[in-house]
Amino acid sequence: MNFQNIHFTDSQQEVIDFIKNNEDKIIHMSIQDLAKKTYTSNATIIRICKKLGFKGYKDFKLSFIKEIESQKYIHQSIDFSSPFYQQESISQIINNMSSLYKESIDLINSQLDILYLEKIINVITNSERFFIYAIGDSKITAMTFMNKLIKINCYPILATENYEEIHMSYNANEKDCALFLSYSGHYYTYQKCLQILKRNHCQTIAITAHKDSLLYKYCDYHLLIPDKEDDQKIATFYSQLTFHYILSIIYSLLYAQNYTQNYRHILD
Repeated sequence: MNFQNIHFTDSQQEVIDFIKNNEDKIIHMSIQDLAKKTYTSNATIIRICKKLGFKGYKDFKLSFIKEIESQKYIHQSIDFSSPFYQQESISQIINNMSSLYKESIDLINSQLDILYLEKIINVITNSERFFIYAIGDSKITAMTFMNKLIKINCYPILATENYEEIHMSYNANEKDCALFLSYSGHYYTYQKCLQILKRNHCQTIAITAHKDSLLYKYCDYHLLIPDKEDDQKIATFYSQLTFHYILSIIYSLLYAQNYTQNYRHILD
């Protein structure tokens, strides 16, 4: 559960600290129990849940339990922001990078909701046009994804290619869909794009790490990756690896829908 980058009052922070230090107890506690243990109120806890992006305590608790259960199967031994240090040998650095890849993929797999992912695939499949919004390193990752799609006769549009994303958004309509790729989810121009896309009834999908971001709040569908990369990162290893992996899964599922046709298309 990501409690970072969110401002809490002193009383709210005490509740957060209690949750962090009593994970095994929280899964069995009602909102009344939690309020009593932290000397707060139901209203305070509900306000915390809403700050975290949930409708209420029930939604928060379900997500919290799911995360706790999934973490039981994840062995994390690597720092996702700084997977190696100056004094380490070549073999140590190689082993660390191997662990980074393995643990990142295991972490994503533990969080994926198969039925929800299937809905997203159906949105993309049933859309006439597929717009992709990505900048910086994410743009490079998106272009790799697009290169795969072209090989199965799917031609997505990179809306941010020439910094024309706002104009591209005006062209989208209810028959199209748009995918936003952003680790932080806070790129300010995207807010204007989302307002336009919403007005045009274009379905939107976000892949991001921050539940409090504008992408998560305003997009119709979300794939939330665990926030494991901080501002002191030595490179965008983790974020781009997770994006690449999720996009590879999306490509594979799109391919599988018309496997024989796509396979023959590549052979021709």
